[in-house]
Amino acid sequence: MLIEPRTAAPGAVRRWSRQALQLLWRGRGFWLALSLLMCLWMFVAHRFPLLDGMLAVGALLACVLIAAQLDREGPLRLGEALAMLRDRAPALLRYAALVTLVGALVWVLLLARPGVAWWNILYTSRNAVDALSPDGFAALRQVFVYSAFALGLSYFGLNIPGLTSFFQFPCMALLGLPFRDAWRLGAAGQIRNLMPMLCVALLFVLLPVIFGLWLPFLLPVLYCFFGALSYVAFREIYLGRAENRRSLPAAALAPSPLSSRA
Repeated sequence: MLIEPRTAAPGAVRRWSRQALQLLWRGRGFWLALSLLMCLWMFVAHRFPLLDGMLAVGALLACVLIAAQLDREGPLRLGEALAMLRDRAPALLRYAALVTLVGALVWVLLLARPGVAWWNILYTSRNAVDALSPDGFAALRQVFVYSAFALGLSYFGLNIPGLTSFFQFPCMALLGLPFRDAWRLGAAGQIRNLMPMLCVALLFVLLPVIFGLWLPFLLPVLYCFFGALSYVAFREIYLGRAENRRSLPAAALAPSPLSSRA
């Protein structure tokens, strides 16, 4: 089957954002809880930048998969979401590790300030939090600043020239393409939709900063939002479907007594 990326209709970023928020609302309970858990783990591991980066990329990619599942199947239970993530975990973790390792190598070779040791990517006590502030809002900032910073950087890790592209992981996970074919198809979709994708890049840069400074307690929501946004953009560009599938009430999905008797 030949898949060609399409050019998104005008108003793409606004439409993608609206569709992403609808999917987020469908899975708001367990999805936000999982995202919050990952953000808290990033705070716990903040002295280990490489691990922190892998957690951030893995959380974002997991949100892409959850959004796809919510769109296909409607309301999900926590057990169903965890089972899906467990099945996808090997591919997700391999990709997240690759993105993080290559991103760390780029930082060491090209971006690190003179005098900063290379092993700082493995462990650093610079800017570490030894004790939370007694002020509640300041403490929230301390907890979530690491996940905000990592989320912003993850966009660049998903766009390493010649290696990764923004839609590469969805092409691998949802279309079943191998790594290099997924990279080529993902890059082609980005080029064909350059202006919307530049707007998405701007959101990845600005929103983590805004949320980290003024709305730190909503950082888990931002991970879910960006995961859903990535999925709905992929869906329109590669599958040609701009709108979410209608969500059936949970009662409508449950088997009736007659059907269970049959």
